[in-house]
Amino acid sequence: MSNENWPDHVDTQRFSRLTLKSSTEELLRNYLLDGDMKPGEIYSANALAKKLGTSNSPVREAMTSLVHRGLLELVPNRGFRVIELTEQDHREIYILRSIVEVQAVRELARRGITADQGSELHRLAAQTLTIITAKNPPDLTKYLEADDAFHGYLITLLDNRRLQDIVLNLRDQSRINGAYRRLPEQGLLIPSAQEHIELATAIVSQEPENAARVMLQHLEYARPKSLSPEIEPALHMDYPTA
Repeated sequence: MSNENWPDHVDTQRFSRLTLKSSTEELLRNYLLDGDMKPGEIYSANALAKKLGTSNSPVREAMTSLVHRGLLELVPNRGFRVIELTEQDHREIYILRSIVEVQAVRELARRGITADQGSELHRLAAQTLTIITAKNPPDLTKYLEADDAFHGYLITLLDNRRLQDIVLNLRDQSRINGAYRRLPEQGLLIPSAQEHIELATAIVSQEPENAARVMLQHLEYARPKSLSPEIEPALHMDYPTA
């Protein structure tokens, strides 16, 4: 039975500020992933606060949080600048993702998941394919949300909060400035959604090496041209067991 007797000293102002901070951070994240905020440009927290009709504090907190996530950088006395990723940045992000995410799904397939978890993983995977085949051109904003839902759920199944934070941050960094919107012209949108289904199947069937192979292929869109198609450590490292 839940406890209905909340403390009298609940700081409702702080709660409202935190709620505003979270919603503002998500709004800014969407701007960054959609490419609405341009790399190298400086944005004022005060100006955004005025646009949203709120105080400066939650907006500044949200933008500072995005600095810690590697999406913005603070420019003293001016505002916040959208990170401009160099070729080396893209290389580092891809190599980290190819090691961390490939090993994560490999270990998940090795451990196995419950029938209910498998059903939910398949449902989320199928949802991404449904969205991009439902209309032409596909709704890329809805696809991004469905893609986030699939990968977010997948990584939570390993029950490792730090790993989850690392993976989600790396995913955002690799997709900044509307990178995912280039998937259709690269011919990778439908294959990407189909790989979700293949990945879910490999995990549910407890096929670790197949899951690792599919995930590495799934990361192909983020691989800089200067890197070879395969990162050997991603396929041969062992995931530490408890």
